[in-house]
Amino acid sequence: MPIFDEIMDDQVNLETQLAELAERFGPTFQQVLHQLHFTPATINQDSQNQYIEVLLEDAVSHYFSSDSFQNLEKSSQQVYRYEMNMYARYCNHQKGPNPPIKEVSSAIFLIEYLEPVRKLNTRNKKAAFLKSFLSETYEYFWNGNIEKLKRTLSNKADKNREPRAFKKEQLDELLCLVRLGREAHRNFTILWSFLGSGIRLSELCNLQVGDLISTRQEIMVRGKGKKGYKQASKMTKSSFDMLSSYVGFRYGGVEHLPDYSKRYIFSDDKGLTPLHDSTVQKMFSALIAEATTISVSDKKPYQLSVHSLRHSFALYLLESGVNIYTIKELMRHAWLSSTEVYLKLFDSMLLSAIEKHPLAQIKVVNF
Repeated sequence: MPIFDEIMDDQVNLETQLAELAERFGPTFQQVLHQLHFTPATINQDSQNQYIEVLLEDAVSHYFSSDSFQNLEKSSQQVYRYEMNMYARYCNHQKGPNPPIKEVSSAIFLIEYLEPVRKLNTRNKKAAFLKSFLSETYEYFWNGNIEKLKRTLSNKADKNREPRAFKKEQLDELLCLVRLGREAHRNFTILWSFLGSGIRLSELCNLQVGDLISTRQEIMVRGKGKKGYKQASKMTKSSFDMLSSYVGFRYGGVEHLPDYSKRYIFSDDKGLTPLHDSTVQKMFSALIAEATTISVSDKKPYQLSVHSLRHSFALYLLESGVNIYTIKELMRHAWLSSTEVYLKLFDSMLLSAIEKHPLAQIKVVNF
């Protein structure tokens, strides 16, 4: 990967020098180069723009106003603003205040920036941000791309990692613990909503009062990767009743207001903005840390988490005999392969269960 950067730097330097010579000696020099099939692609009317020096602050300012950023979900925009702040601080520390973007976007520099990040999810989040930022920057300022950087910024995933789900006794304890903490009513409703619908964290935080459809016992959610488009998600009756009761308790006195249906159900400012994902994550991490039925190893990062509630929803549907195609629709998966990962986990549960059979305890040597 460093070789690519050296080659690119040499190519840029060569073409820059040729462009300067062409500008100095005029059309005759360009014609000679063309006859020798040595005319660089960048020697044209836009040659000055091709190698204009762009400072980090200019690139950041453009990115935040670009469609690439503005079209992101609000939650993603918050994450990318945070990642931009971390990246800019690192750049300024390594290269001095407001360095040229070219100096802080080489493969070597990006590798050094990502190297200390050990958690796979965190690294992938940073890499996704950098791809978005640098792609927009290179295209806008130089009409270029970052194809040679994509290997450095490629997202990695452990495809052999099984989804983690909670055991039933663990869920029972979590439901007991959540009622003893702060914001018990809200947090119990959040937990019960997860378990009754398999909803994602970002989908739950963005639920609005008008998203509850009582006639069909479903909620309208902003599905993954579907900006501005809401999908219907079924919910168990007990969970739907609990959520409706919370809405009535929380917003019962403002039903006459014109923005009533637009109020966010879970919010810290009377429904004007949604509860931040991190608030729910911290609450749930505290519950996991306190639970005695959860082992120490399962309490480590990226073991059991909020998203494990979604996996639990799917797994216990499978255990109850619901077919995989119905589960796919309830989970709102685009592809059946996304749902089939639970079959492998369910198979592990069956093997564990069958070993508890009384006859399984009898050893062959006893005969």
